[in-house]
Amino acid sequence: MLVVLSLPSPANLSVHGQLYGLKYDLGYSGIPFPGGAISVASNFSNTGQLTVRVTSVSIASDFWSNGTRQVTSSVPFNLTASTNKMIDTAVLIPANASIGNHNIRATADWQYSNSSGTYTASPIIASVTIMVSQTIDSLLSSFVTILLIGLGVAGVVVVFILLLVFRRRRTRKRAPDPQTNLKTQLAFPIRVKHRLILSR
Repeated sequence: MLVVLSLPSPANLSVHGQLYGLKYDLGYSGIPFPGGAISVASNFSNTGQLTVRVTSVSIASDFWSNGTRQVTSSVPFNLTASTNKMIDTAVLIPANASIGNHNIRATADWQYSNSSGTYTASPIIASVTIMVSQTIDSLLSSFVTILLIGLGVAGVVVVFILLLVFRRRRTRKRAPDPQTNLKTQLAFPIRVKHRLILSR
């Protein structure tokens, strides 16, 4: 499961008649629970005409209070016009993290280039809200409980249906069949003895 929250991207800017811009979407995949881990996905798109370069990405969250985390994998990188790039970053959720919503905020520093040189643009920020649920053991326990209840209900229904079928079959065996009696009589006709009386 990938959850993506897109913030409004800044409008494309223009320098010497050429547009430049960078769109930053932040999302995550995985099941957030205390002591677990998720993968934070940073998706960058070049929305302008000039080549841009993402020089650094840092992530801050209320999961930790000792500053930000610097993303070092695949950074820095260049994006030509109309191209994009996704970077996955593993984020560990503390075992003592509270159940509920938590925020992850990422900041990307970037530059744009034209024939005159390379220029630093304003940092772009994206964020995503993560809903931390119960521990994986609790989730599995709840799933097993629901599964057992479902199987129990299904078992009762099956037994009830079998009892109905069995009772119907017994009722059919007990009821006499008039056609069978008629065939029996035809197969074994009654013989009538005739006595011949002779007159003198």
